[in-house]
Amino acid sequence: MKMLPEHFEHMRAALAPIDTGRPEGATLRRYQWDLVRQAGLIPWLCDTLYKYLNDEHVQTALNRLVK
Repeated sequence: MKMLPEHFEHMRAALAPIDTGRPEGATLRRYQWDLVRQAGLIPWLCDTLYKYLNDEHVQTALNRLVK
């Protein structure tokens, strides 16, 4: 995974408290990105992660963080 460990931990800390389980009918990918939006991480992704990563890298991290 190309994401820096400290950025991965930042995402973990932001998502863990609000990850209460995927609602019925929602795909895993949709649920993961809904959590990112709910945690307010979109500006941080744009300002920090997208300087050196792309969507596939972020998705890999989300797959590890939100099952």
